[in-house]
Amino acid sequence: MYFPNKLSFLFISFILLTGCISTQPVNDIDKAFSSDIKKREVSLAKLNVWEIKGKIAFINSTERKSASIYWKKSKNKQQLNLTTYLGINVLKLTSNENLHTIEVDGEEYQSNNLDSLIESLTDITFPTEALKYWIKAIPYNENDTFTFDPNSKLPLTLSSHYNSHDWTIQYSSYQRIQQDKLTLALPNKIKVTSADLTINIAINNWAI
Repeated sequence: MYFPNKLSFLFISFILLTGCISTQPVNDIDKAFSSDIKKREVSLAKLNVWEIKGKIAFINSTERKSASIYWKKSKNKQQLNLTTYLGINVLKLTSNENLHTIEVDGEEYQSNNLDSLIESLTDITFPTEALKYWIKAIPYNENDTFTFDPNSKLPLTLSSHYNSHDWTIQYSSYQRIQQDKLTLALPNKIKVTSADLTINIAINNWAI
């Protein structure tokens, strides 16, 4: 995994995130709003406006890098910021329809293909489009497969194929989110793996 100087993350030991991303049982979520698997998927597929704040770590066999993450999605627009623990902005992404702009060190890079743009700058195969679904624990492809917690019926793992790679997503914890009269369960501890890359996400705050 190589980050050019323009995307040089401040090295932070992954141990700083272990308190947030350690494997834990899925929360004891009320079955009244989680036991109907299809109903949950339909409800969350319609959730196109959301915002998360937390931590993200990129790990392979030789390196571990982490940052704070702020990600805001609103229908056809999105904003993604990665910052060091000192508050230094190392990557700023804005998307409007299919035009994606990444600002790094005062310079802007644009493309209609976000995956290729990120990979050209970071050498990371980042599942940008699919992650917008996986982060809600719903399928990106119709062939995605799940395992479920026997009590809450919430997803424990998801297996998916994206951008010529097989991906496994693990969900170790959820939190309750209120939307009007509907109560939703959204993941707050997520582990995404593919080949030599692992992405850990610890969400401190969901807003919808």
